[in-house]
Amino acid sequence: MFPLFETFIAVYETKSFTRASKYLFISQPTVTVRIRKLEEELGTFLFSRGQNQEVIPTEAAMHLYAPALKYIKNWEKLQAEIQEKQLKKHPFKIGVSHSAAISLMPNIFKSFEKDLEHLDVEISMYDSETVFDLVSNHDLHFGVVEKPLANEQTETFPLGQDELVLAGSTETGTFFIREVGSGVGHYVKKFLKEEKVLPKNIVRMSSNEMIIAHIRAGLGASLISKQFITKEIPYQELGEKYQREFLGVTFADERDPLIQTLVQKIKQTVTR
Repeated sequence: MFPLFETFIAVYETKSFTRASKYLFISQPTVTVRIRKLEEELGTFLFSRGQNQEVIPTEAAMHLYAPALKYIKNWEKLQAEIQEKQLKKHPFKIGVSHSAAISLMPNIFKSFEKDLEHLDVEISMYDSETVFDLVSNHDLHFGVVEKPLANEQTETFPLGQDELVLAGSTETGTFFIREVGSGVGHYVKKFLKEEKVLPKNIVRMSSNEMIIAHIRAGLGASLISKQFITKEIPYQELGEKYQREFLGVTFADERDPLIQTLVQKIKQTVTR
């Protein structure tokens, strides 16, 4: 009915089939066909011809005009609401630790790649403790951490193994470590204590990439994931004690069915 009412309003307001056709960007015969069809639906004439071929609304047309305007307005509002709903994407916020951002995140991304047109995905990189806290507060829907953390607000599950190695030269006397809260930081403290390593200089850096760049330049040593080792970086394996597990973290009381489905897809994709 929308095209019929739209055409009726155009003819009623312009008092001309020709001007109505130009306004609607349709042919004049189409205007005539639509008005006749509406008249058939209503069982009455809506327009008559006056002198000089002027189009004159009938009493039925004058009675129909206001309801037709309301119908058009409601229809356009409904269209806008439906289109807005279709365009509005579901938020999916992910936080990952530094090592996981490079090693695991591409595989995680594959699990929901087909759903992207319906998702507003935001992926951020933090240290493990920050990721865990954000998931606990439900500020993130999903997180990946590099050390075992737990509380009543979260659920965790294994995502894969990782091995830390001693990379670079300890002869420089400089040891690079990550910021407080980093998953690697726990193992660095353990290494320095158990191996009785006393670096002359300890330098904190907030990203793996920066640490690796300095190691590659021969400026010091650090514990990094073995997956980041390239042929230019000397390294030493440290054994089973330095093998760790990446953990997925979700909000324990997550009730959003779409988020639940996405997390399940991540589990099936990454852990298989």
